[in-house]
Amino acid sequence: MIKIKSLEYVLKRVQNAHPRTRKAQLNTILGLAIKGGGMLISLLLVPLTIDYLAKDTYGTWLTISSIVTMLAFLDIGIGNGLRNKFSEAVAKHDTLLARAYVSTAYLIFGLIQLVIILLFLLLLPHLPWQRIFNTNIDLRQLQTILLITVVAITIKLVLDILTYVLLALQESSRVSLINLLANLLVLVGTYMLSLFSKGNLIYLAALTVFCPVFVLLISGFVLYRNQLKDYRPSFDLTDFKQARSLLSLGYKFFFIQISVIILFYTDNIIINQLFGPAEVTTYNICFRYFNSINTLFAIAITPYWSAFTEAAVKADIKWMRSSYQYLQKLWIGLVIIIFLMILLSSVVYKFWIGSRVSVPLELNICMGVFTIVSCWNSIIAVVINGLSKIRLQLYFSLFSALINIPLAILLGKNLHMGSTGVILATSISLLVCSLFGGLQSKKLLSGTANGIWNQ
Repeated sequence: MIKIKSLEYVLKRVQNAHPRTRKAQLNTILGLAIKGGGMLISLLLVPLTIDYLAKDTYGTWLTISSIVTMLAFLDIGIGNGLRNKFSEAVAKHDTLLARAYVSTAYLIFGLIQLVIILLFLLLLPHLPWQRIFNTNIDLRQLQTILLITVVAITIKLVLDILTYVLLALQESSRVSLINLLANLLVLVGTYMLSLFSKGNLIYLAALTVFCPVFVLLISGFVLYRNQLKDYRPSFDLTDFKQARSLLSLGYKFFFIQISVIILFYTDNIIINQLFGPAEVTTYNICFRYFNSINTLFAIAITPYWSAFTEAAVKADIKWMRSSYQYLQKLWIGLVIIIFLMILLSSVVYKFWIGSRVSVPLELNICMGVFTIVSCWNSIIAVVINGLSKIRLQLYFSLFSALINIPLAILLGKNLHMGSTGVILATSISLLVCSLFGGLQSKKLLSGTANGIWNQ
């Protein structure tokens, strides 16, 4: 009875909210419901994959995935540039311009990914991959896995334009649904693999990277013929003048994305090199546990990025201030949840993965701190990125990235803190962005931002 009344209260609040807030909150509710299924799939996939590959090989696969995932950020920032420019065009009801942005982005993405594939084919035979991944997996097998993974990721990058269009339209729940379908396909495929083979990393890699490509391809075909037909890409609408517009904002996002790669995607690589693949598995189990909160929080706040862009075009300062306060309240609730997660971590791990992996308490505490800092940064990013005032963020992101790896080696290796030291280094590095980003957000929303604070 209490739950029904609570649900009625939430729905009533959403109904009575500002139209922009209503759209964001409805997408949040739908996104969280869909992501619940996605998180369940992820939880089921971890023990299934560990059993299929064994602990050391699973650690190697996680490291390969981390490195190749970095390619997803090598779009020169065009994706986020498109998101903001497209949102502005839609807010001004300029459908033709919005469609031109989409068409041009597809062309640029395609050319960039073609160059990446050609460069990778040139480098593939000449790099010491076994040393890079700290593994004794056969070199030819490793090269095949990398080739499959890189080709699939580059194709996915082009198809991912669809997700930026949906995010710009504040339809983040559709993006969550696309990801859910891809993950479900991976889960079913991995289970089928486990019935007919054992430890074949080539099969697993192909399955994992091509399922999202397939789902995005079908989704794009369906959506551009129906709900998104007004924004369907056309080669005739590609315009390199618009490319300049996308890149003028996009290059800043690109360098921020490089910083994000160093801050969030190098930990597995550092741990693999310093402590071996088995330690990567331990670290990743803990990361996945706490990252569930990061993921849910991202779903809750993602619709607000493009909503802030629209509000800025319409000079709706009042809405932006109230929304920022709302997001801060969400973050306070999140801190309480993370504290409880740390207390219950041993019980959760025992239920989830049994005795396969043991995660120390200090790693849980530091991962919890990292999640708190990371989610605070996400709120700041929504405001600053949505308003396209990212120059200061660019400088401090690069500074954080520069100190992250040396600090991780110092804490992890020299001070003998292991993988706990690596994630602690990331948290310390992020604090720089947290402090100055929070101050910039406050200045922007109070109308006191001048000079670099307003660029």
